[in-house]
Amino acid sequence: MFVHHQFFDDADQHAAALRGWDQRYDQIGPGAFRSAVKQIELNGVHLFHESANLRVVQRGYLPPDQMTFGVPLTGAGSFTFGGARIDRGAFVMAPGGEPFEFHSPDEMSLVGVVIGSDMLQGIADCAGVDLTDALFRRTVVDIPNAACARAGLQIAALLESVLAQPDAFADDARAQHALRSRVGEVLVDLLAYHVPASTNRLTHACQSDIVRRIHDFVIEHPEEPFDIQSLCTQLRVSRRTVQNSFQAVVQTNPLTYVRSLRLSQVRRLLLDTRQADLSVSDAAAQWGFVHLGHFANAYKAQFGELPSQTARRSSRVLVAR
Repeated sequence: MFVHHQFFDDADQHAAALRGWDQRYDQIGPGAFRSAVKQIELNGVHLFHESANLRVVQRGYLPPDQMTFGVPLTGAGSFTFGGARIDRGAFVMAPGGEPFEFHSPDEMSLVGVVIGSDMLQGIADCAGVDLTDALFRRTVVDIPNAACARAGLQIAALLESVLAQPDAFADDARAQHALRSRVGEVLVDLLAYHVPASTNRLTHACQSDIVRRIHDFVIEHPEEPFDIQSLCTQLRVSRRTVQNSFQAVVQTNPLTYVRSLRLSQVRRLLLDTRQADLSVSDAAAQWGFVHLGHFANAYKAQFGELPSQTARRSSRVLVAR
């Protein structure tokens, strides 16, 4: 696993810091250059967050045999990739080994994800998209602005969670698997906005049954990592069928549904036990959450409070009295 956070006062040093990239940066904006790169690499996934105070033109070749996703977060002007302007609500999706030219404005900040072909195909299948579609040969893909911004912030948050506690991930295969799954979930959400009109002949009752079977499996296997590919094999259904079923029945993707379901089980445990009998970390571990910091953030996003703020049984009894 590679984890790094660096600051620079030279554009070329910044460019050379990104692992796996053959590129150079030319400073266009006047002034003293200041920038930063945060990046992690594990299990074939490279996440990075770069920022710079001045306009830069980036030229070179994308990492070979991989797909690069880029989501601008902020900038004092427009971004341009391969001759296409990146407006709000657009992201870059570019195949590896190709030459590229990228213009970034003053005060730019963007996040990126680089993944291999196997993971990409799994994400595409899960999202229900065909990567040979002309849409995905355009390199700049438009989706609703709120969805694009949310994806960018989620990627940044995942990166920060590792930078904050690198040792917690270095030797923990479960934590690394969970992080990889969360990255995949974010990318599925990005691509799922372009799911074609479904020709699926399954009835709503059949789709509901698929959701029910996955719900039951998760409840019956609380500590197991959730992997869509393995689960699809076990249930003898395709990824696209699973994705379409969840979209039709609960209007979300299966990974989000499973995370929410497991968070609900943790909350029930916390509400029904005393602090002295069960710690927050033990409750989270019982439902497959191996990284406490990431779990706490997800819990707060789901319930509007940190798990440490959830009233335990003894506290509620005292209030009732």
